[in-house]
Amino acid sequence: MKNKGFLVLLSFVVFVMIVGLACMGSSTVQAPTPISQNPRPTDAPPQPTEPPQQPSNNGGPDNSGGFKTFTDQNNLYSIQVPSDWTYEQVTGDHYYIDQFKSPDELALVENIVYNDGEQFTGSQHGKFALDLLNRFYSNTGAVGDIRVTGDQIQPDGSERLEWTSKAGGYSGFSYFEVRKPALLNFLMITIEWSDSAKDQYFDTLSQIIQSYTIP
Repeated sequence: MKNKGFLVLLSFVVFVMIVGLACMGSSTVQAPTPISQNPRPTDAPPQPTEPPQQPSNNGGPDNSGGFKTFTDQNNLYSIQVPSDWTYEQVTGDHYYIDQFKSPDELALVENIVYNDGEQFTGSQHGKFALDLLNRFYSNTGAVGDIRVTGDQIQPDGSERLEWTSKAGGYSGFSYFEVRKPALLNFLMITIEWSDSAKDQYFDTLSQIIQSYTIP
C-alpha cells in the first residue's frame, strides 16, 4: 500500500512539473516599450553674410535735387523737369498752359492744351500752331516777330517748328499734335531759351523733351 501510494504521489509531482514547464515554454516575452523622444528641431536656415541689395532707381526722377516728374492734370502727358524750376499754370477759354521757368528765367518749357469741343481736321492744326506762336511767343505781340526757320515731322507723328523772335533775342522749338482718336485735344509743348544762354540750357531742354511720355 505504501509503495503504491508513493508511486501515485511521485507520478502527480512529475505531472505538475511537466505542465509547469509546458506553460513556461508557451508564454511570449513582451519587449519593453521604448521611451518616446522629442523630435530634433529643424536647423535654422543659414543667414546671409551680407544684407540684400535694394532695388535701384534706373533712370527715374531724382526728387532730392535733380529732376522731378510732372503729369498733366488730365493724364495727357508726363515730363521730367529740373526740381528747382518754378511752375505756374495759366488758363483761358478752352485752354490751359503748364509753364516751367529756370531760376534765372533764361529758359522755359510750356505745354498748351486746347479743346473747344470741335474736331481738328486736315491741315487745320498746322495753321492753329502758327497762330499760337504769334499769340503767345511774339515779343511785340504782333504777327511778324516770330520767324519759323524749320518744320519737321517727328517719328511719333508730331510736328516740330523751329523758330526765333527777331525782337526778343530768344528762340525755341514747338512740338504739336492732335491727340487721336477723338481729334479734340490739341497739344503743343515748347522749349524756349535766351539766345545768350543757349549753350547753358539746350542740353537740359532737350532732356526734358526726350522724357515726354503719355501716361
